[in-house]
Amino acid sequence: MAILSWGKPKVEYAPSTGGEAGAGATWKEMPEIVEGTATLETTEGELIEALQEGGAVVDSRRKASKYKFSFELFVKKGDTKPIEDVDGIIAGNYSVRVTPEDPECDGFIFDNSNVSVVETWNAADGKRWKYTFDAIKPKTGALNKPYKAEA
Repeated sequence: MAILSWGKPKVEYAPSTGGEAGAGATWKEMPEIVEGTATLETTEGELIEALQEGGAVVDSRRKASKYKFSFELFVKKGDTKPIEDVDGIIAGNYSVRVTPEDPECDGFIFDNSNVSVVETWNAADGKRWKYTFDAIKPKTGALNKPYKAEA
């Protein structure tokens, strides 16, 4: 049993309908992810400041943060892309959820996201597909929500 939500993640995706995973959505699991490439990146929201003459801050607030989840997949002989694209652009929106190696630890879910994919290649690993899920406004709640797999 882990106490941290780390290790080999289980990454699942489903079409997003109306800003949420549709009722009865069929979640599909991504194949083997290249070690060390599954990453959640948070961009802190822009700081807005009200300045008085002379530059002193009278008040401030932040815009909402942005979230991006990305990972790379090995491309093995005969593989097809889990989510098809045209020149990196994927039609429609998707939900994505991540369960850490220990499913009792919290993962996260984007109810709604834009998805893109790029193809890379290097001599050490061959061809890879890098998928990126950019969280966008869901039907309800936060862009990035805690997720725990059902028992």
